[in-house]
Amino acid sequence: MELEAGKMGRRTPDDAMSGVTMRTRLSLSVRGKRLLRELRRLRDERRMSPEDVAGQLGWHKTKLYRIERGESRLILDDLDELLELYGVRSPERESLFQLGKDAWKRGWWLAYRDLYQGESFFVMENDAARIGIYSPSQLPGLFQTEDYARVVIRTMLPEASAEEVERQAAARIERQGILARKEPPQVHAVLDEVALLRGVQPESVQWEQLERLAELGERPNVTIQIVPLSAGLYIGQWGQFTLFEFPDVEDPPVAYQEGVFGDVYVEDPVDLARYKVSAAHTRDVALDPVSSLALIKKLAKESRR
Repeated sequence: MELEAGKMGRRTPDDAMSGVTMRTRLSLSVRGKRLLRELRRLRDERRMSPEDVAGQLGWHKTKLYRIERGESRLILDDLDELLELYGVRSPERESLFQLGKDAWKRGWWLAYRDLYQGESFFVMENDAARIGIYSPSQLPGLFQTEDYARVVIRTMLPEASAEEVERQAAARIERQGILARKEPPQVHAVLDEVALLRGVQPESVQWEQLERLAELGERPNVTIQIVPLSAGLYIGQWGQFTLFEFPDVEDPPVAYQEGVFGDVYVEDPVDLARYKVSAAHTRDVALDPVSSLALIKKLAKESRR
């Protein structure tokens, strides 16, 4: 089901297993993770233990452990103390301080946090340079019109109140702001033709959605491929997932897959490789972008009759 960040979060507790994590706690931005890596590197280079640092700064012995694991916010005063202790000077000091300012910036999604548990998906989508979407059954939320989103949310969450439906639809439209940024991410979506053919009511919602998809497919930062019905069975039908890649090569890619019992984030290279294989095979059986766009426009025209 494509409700990635579109369903009310009744999430399970954190559970980590060989690089696969089901997250519910505070999520660091990619910049925040980079900052913590740098702080650990600086401490290691100086051959200091967390207890050494805590002792010299007068902190509780567990404070630095929690900071370096991303379990506790690092306030700028504490960052300043750490950089001073480690003897970090300009320009590295200014660079790390800027990372500290950006690490826990409030995102638009916090206004909707009563609807969702955890913010990892929003953070990664916001920070990603490249987003790969592989969706065999439903149009992704990043491409949905507001009316189409309402239909999806009402269908998938029949217990939701009218107010909850409206707020979730509004959150979905907020997400799409990344596509209009001055430097938007590159988005490559591989969708199944069945997702385009699956009708919704009223019919006007269907053709408006297809026209929106066609418009997006013409943007320089958006590539859409359609797997035609004639392709038969293919590996990507095992379920929808998203691949996030980030600007800095030191930030590893992450695969995301939504499940009934929680959101799964895959970072382990071996596990991640399986998603990349599935992505490659799915792209191979799909129409090329030009043919895909032609099919979308054809279906949009037919849906208006």
